Amino acid sequence: MMTVDDLCRAMDAIAPTRLAEDWDNVGLLVGDRAAPLDRVLLAIDLTRAVLDEALSLGCTAVIAYHPVIFGGLKRVLAGSMAYELIRHGVAVYSPHTALDVADGGTNDVLADAVEMTARAPLRVTVAAEGLGLGRVGPVSPIERAALLAKVRSALAIDHLLVAGSMEGEVTRVAVGAGACGDLLNEVIASGAGLYVTGEMRHHDALRAASAGVTVACALHSNSERRTLAVLAGRLRAALPGLNVLLSSADRDPFRVAG
Repeated sequence: MMTVDDLCRAMDAIAPTRLAEDWDNVGLLVGDRAAPLDRVLLAIDLTRAVLDEALSLGCTAVIAYHPVIFGGLKRVLAGSMAYELIRHGVAVYSPHTALDVADGGTNDVLADAVEMTARAPLRVTVAAEGLGLGRVGPVSPIERAALLAKVRSALAIDHLLVAGSMEGEVTRVAVGAGACGDLLNEVIASGAGLYVTGEMRHHDALRAASAGVTVACALHSNSERRTLAVLAGRLRAALPGLNVLLSSADRDPFRVAG
């Protein structure tokens, strides 16, 4: 019989919790390691819609990329997410920045979307293993507009928010899944001509454009969601008896109107 502990062990092999940023909250956040498990749902954000979906599908565990418990939790009251998870016996595992840093994780999946031919972290956070946040590396010479079209296709989205030039070729690209505006200094120093991320502050986008870096923002979770299918494949290989499902209710909270 497979248990939640088996899932935790498989996830720690894919994205070791020791790789996470110090401020983050990763690993098993809700649940009993000894609980039996045969079905797990994967999502970026554990919203009410995703929880309802998990319950309707009979999933007793959810891998929610973003931590469902982050700050100090002082109360668990009826109707709250934590209460409902415990009441229904649903375990939650969140990998977040551990998966960002890990080899083959969130940032490598985004690097694959831009067809990066070789890569290195933008910011090394685990020096002993040469791992870190973001990725930067060469791409075959390609027009900016053509590369942006590839990104839209790979991420299955219709729109990107773009700051800076959309003209001319690039041969070096950086990526940072999620909110990675804080990596902008590293992006500029790397010589990348284009930076794909989830979101960036207004003044950082202006600074990037003035430095000759085109910024393409896919919206926060849109830049991360592609990794779920890759993660599902790795879990199926590691735990052949586990039914691994991708959420259809999980989506970025922002939409384009008009």
